[in-house]
Amino acid sequence: MLTPTLCRELLQQHVTQVREGSFPYQSRLPPRRDWTLYDRAATHEARDLLDLLVSATDTLVGRVPSWAEVPADHIGRDPVVTLDRLRGLLWQSYRGVANRPATSELGLLGRELGMGRSFSYSTVARAYHDPEVLLALKALLWLTNEPVIGEERGFAIDGSGFATAVGHHYASSRGRQRGAEREEGAFPSAPRPWVRNVANIGLDYQLVAGWKSWADPRRGELSAFEEVFRMTATLHPEAKIQLGDGLYAVRWVVGQVAEAGMEARFLPRRDVTLKSLGEPAWPKALWGLVKEPQEWLRAYHERSKVEAFWNALKARNPTKVRKKKVHAQVVEATLRAVVYNLRRLCYWQWLTGLDAVPNGQGPLPIEA
Repeated sequence: MLTPTLCRELLQQHVTQVREGSFPYQSRLPPRRDWTLYDRAATHEARDLLDLLVSATDTLVGRVPSWAEVPADHIGRDPVVTLDRLRGLLWQSYRGVANRPATSELGLLGRELGMGRSFSYSTVARAYHDPEVLLALKALLWLTNEPVIGEERGFAIDGSGFATAVGHHYASSRGRQRGAEREEGAFPSAPRPWVRNVANIGLDYQLVAGWKSWADPRRGELSAFEEVFRMTATLHPEAKIQLGDGLYAVRWVVGQVAEAGMEARFLPRRDVTLKSLGEPAWPKALWGLVKEPQEWLRAYHERSKVEAFWNALKARNPTKVRKKKVHAQVVEATLRAVVYNLRRLCYWQWLTGLDAVPNGQGPLPIEA
């Protein structure tokens, strides 16, 4: 018979075994991959991404026409519209080059990108400081999820940092972190501040469904959960599960996940108990770890997909964040997330036959 004391002991025992790597976990079979289709996707990536970039931004301005229009009250020479600047920054982020080389490439590809006119590298630099560009990027991140709405089982959330200096390395700095600072989710210290990011990744298509970037070192990773999760739950109301590491194993987070109709699976600390302390969803979220730990952990360990996402994103963008001002740094980090989604959609077109072009249906999550 499972008494409260025995339940607590079993729970703490299983958590300790998982954290020490001694739990007798029955791993799943590795998925089969069609490497022929993957090779085709990789060899067609640049062309496919350029086409999808144009189609997605066309859908975006269909929803917000003002981003493709010159303001009627401007004085002097016509300014470069938000649509053209957005396309230019997306291509620059994809190529991973600085402003001047990016301007050179845009001069060659302006017609392919559907740009109305060419512009200087100073226009590229100023675009990073425009609040409207950041607003458009958040809307585009939403649109890149539209092809898979209703098809995601769940999501995995995690945070990481982008370096702002060549000498920074996030994984090494994180590995040197110890004690309460690491447990509470504080980002590691460095001579220059990190650009902090939190991403919520789909388990089936691995698209970024929620994203938050900031540069304030006083804000930890957990502070972004509510905003990132709210965007995800609004985009994908049919999702059933939310995964995360031990940082998110707190009662108010589990409560928010339960309110959205999703099951929370966060690996708790070793001294965890089943006491609800005012949050009824807390013992429900951990009961499977007591009764059926294999099944609970089989779902939980899909959290590795968000770690694979960060590895892939940083491998694709190994350079530091080039911008110096906070707003520009946030724009540069958000560009990386949007480009990742566009690249991912290009691959799914080949691997699963997914129609990657956003359909432009429904409201945007912003007031544009």
